[in-house]
Amino acid sequence: MTLHQDVHRRTYPLRASYMALGGLVVAACLAYQPANMAWWAFTAVSALVWPHIAFLHSGRQRDPFHAEYVNSLLDALIVGSWLALMHWSLLPSLCILAIGVADRFYTGLRRRWLSTLGALLGGMLLMSLCIQPEPQWDAPLGVQLSLLPLVILHSAYASWSTRRMLKTLARQNLQLKQLGRVDPLTTVYSRDYWWKKARAALRQHHLSKEHTCLLVIDIDHFKRVNDMYGHIVGDEVLKLIGLAIRQCLRSHDIAGRYGGDEFTVLCKHAKAEDAYFVALRIRDKLAQIRIREHPELRVSGSIGVAAADSSFNSVAEWIKAADSALYSAKDAGRDQVIDATDGKNSTLRTSPATMPSPPERTLVQTDAAADLERADG
Repeated sequence: MTLHQDVHRRTYPLRASYMALGGLVVAACLAYQPANMAWWAFTAVSALVWPHIAFLHSGRQRDPFHAEYVNSLLDALIVGSWLALMHWSLLPSLCILAIGVADRFYTGLRRRWLSTLGALLGGMLLMSLCIQPEPQWDAPLGVQLSLLPLVILHSAYASWSTRRMLKTLARQNLQLKQLGRVDPLTTVYSRDYWWKKARAALRQHHLSKEHTCLLVIDIDHFKRVNDMYGHIVGDEVLKLIGLAIRQCLRSHDIAGRYGGDEFTVLCKHAKAEDAYFVALRIRDKLAQIRIREHPELRVSGSIGVAAADSSFNSVAEWIKAADSALYSAKDAGRDQVIDATDGKNSTLRTSPATMPSPPERTLVQTDAAADLERADG
């Protein structure tokens, strides 16, 4: 629900509090005037019934924000009538006006001040024509005491509502910040955030020679998954890949999604040998991925490892070194880890790449192939 659609819910408790406590001040002023049941009834209805009518009216409209704007004009009309009913008593009039303006700012109805001012003056004029009030600038003690609930209770409630709204906004801003940092599909960090961390790690290496390594992971033949099973299954595989990578990391390692099926890992406080074993764990974890609906599907990854070096002037150069090792892993048959530092690579594995396993050959097919080989010989 947008802020405009929710405006009547934010306005309702403030309006109910403001009108009820403001009506109490008007009733205190009427107590010092000759009894008139019509004005007592008007005060009671406007203070106790009108806020609920306004809420129901806004809630049933397609555009609650416009409905609240209309309600705010009627609020101003009522408040203008109250000022005349109080015979322009200075202290209660100023308090009611000031708190009403503050409430308007809180609820977000700050625009169209001229129309609201016109409604306020219209209410004052209409009530003045009806009762022709004589100015009574000084407020009796009873009227002054009746202001205390409005000033204290309503102001305290408005402050509490503002504090709650600020907490909600802070929480939502934190959530937005987290969404900007994390790739929503794979739940590893986004490319931009990971790049910032890599730049900071490389800078720290230049300053203090802190050991840091970079892994570049490419999923073998991932395009075949999308081609054969569709993008829904492909997305599910990517989710599992992101989870597998995160499960293999140490507490201070940082994983990010570099591209479609490419991932990067920043291994902080790690020498090349340490990062190499992290890469081996990731490779083994990728091989364990299974999709229930497609048990024949297998996943593997080629991984390049590059330690930070003082010769790297940018993260791009660092990634290029890891990429070079990655391409060496692909050239060597994929599903391997190669360290760019000393060129060592993992033991060759027999697990299949990211594609359905080939059907096993039957005994008849094996015999036929053997006969064909003998015929060629």
